[in-house]
Amino acid sequence: MQVSWYFRAVVHTLLVCGMTYHAVDVDSHLLPYSRNLYAELWRLLNGGDQDQPVNLFTIRHAVEHVHMVLANYFALPNVALGKLHVAPFAGIPLPHLNVVFASPSDPDHENNQTYVLDKDDEQAWPVGLQRKASVSDTRAFFDSLKHMTLIMSVQSHKPSIANPNDMTLQLRDYMRWKALFKYDFSTQGQMQLRMVVNRQLPTSTRIRPTPSPTDYVGRYMAAIALAGRNFVMVHVSGTCVIGVNITTIACFVHAWSEASVLVYVEPLSWIYALTSAAQWVALLRFLSFNPRTYILGLTLKRGAPQVVEFLIGVCPLFVGYVLCGTIMYGATVPRFAGMATTATTLFALANGDEIRDTFVSLPWHGQVYLYSYIVIFAYVVLMVCIGIMEDAFFTSAFPSLWKEKTLSEDEWTRVVDLIRAETMAKYPDIADKQGEILSHVHRQLF
Repeated sequence: MQVSWYFRAVVHTLLVCGMTYHAVDVDSHLLPYSRNLYAELWRLLNGGDQDQPVNLFTIRHAVEHVHMVLANYFALPNVALGKLHVAPFAGIPLPHLNVVFASPSDPDHENNQTYVLDKDDEQAWPVGLQRKASVSDTRAFFDSLKHMTLIMSVQSHKPSIANPNDMTLQLRDYMRWKALFKYDFSTQGQMQLRMVVNRQLPTSTRIRPTPSPTDYVGRYMAAIALAGRNFVMVHVSGTCVIGVNITTIACFVHAWSEASVLVYVEPLSWIYALTSAAQWVALLRFLSFNPRTYILGLTLKRGAPQVVEFLIGVCPLFVGYVLCGTIMYGATVPRFAGMATTATTLFALANGDEIRDTFVSLPWHGQVYLYSYIVIFAYVVLMVCIGIMEDAFFTSAFPSLWKEKTLSEDEWTRVVDLIRAETMAKYPDIADKQGEILSHVHRQLF
């Protein structure tokens, strides 16, 4: 059994090390393309250093902002420094605008319409966004508008010092990105703008054909067979663990063979990232042989269920504070605009973040509301959670970590032999009772 345990530990360690190496390789492939790309795109397209989300309070401001973003987009090939381009060598792709309107007859029903925005043909734009549109047309457009998304395509490449006229530039490995500017109405009525950037697949010439399973299964059959060796176990839990390991190996092998696609497809990256993280977490179980290396596991095993039970009892109180803050201050204070935003703000306050700024943004009765919340959650709830985990540490992990042996086994055996010899010589009638006592003391010491 000990050999089997060592074998499983070695196989699992090699597995997670291989997955980590591949994850680092994927990151190294992405980093030259994407370093600071999000911030760079936001500054170039939005035309400033404003933080997200940007609030647009007037119709004219919203129309001018759409025109400004499009002008900045079409100017990217001439103004962008470094690695960012807009479809070089293939012409500038026209951006699309996806508009969602409310139906005039049924406000709950939505109508979708997509427009191709050409800077030289403004007549193809929505009437409400044209510069020459009348005030009534623009007003009608925004009154029926629910939200709209401006979709733009860009490409980035690794930084290079090559001559711009060099033909090798046309053979660069470009990564395609889709930048989405989402205009949506907030709970206060103004229009909020935020940007989302997604990776896109490169051109088909950059992706090799997808291999069949026989292209890689044979090369890793030995690793799968070694993992299968662990099926010879008595416990069902161990069998489940090995099954997970084999599934993970298959995922790892497939990701390795599909590395050229993995870096471009975000869902595949998410799956591989979660798998890698889960395997490293699962590696903790092999540290349980020594309490000093498994101190976190011992503490969480005892304390985490109690913390969860305690937090379940606290949830109604927290939800009450969230509802109170959202209803009372959601219309006037951005930090409480919506239940999700209010919950985030209150969670940050319980951890000591943004306390002064939140107090300043509220009126006097709101400050009383915050005082009561901080007293309950920062001084009581948080301290109770810390106390539960401390108790779990001192009752489960601490005794096994710092219990020092006062005698070695050889010294204890010699002492017991001396005691028994003296007892048999002077008080033989209590020898049996004394043996039980010594056995009990031995268990306490060792």
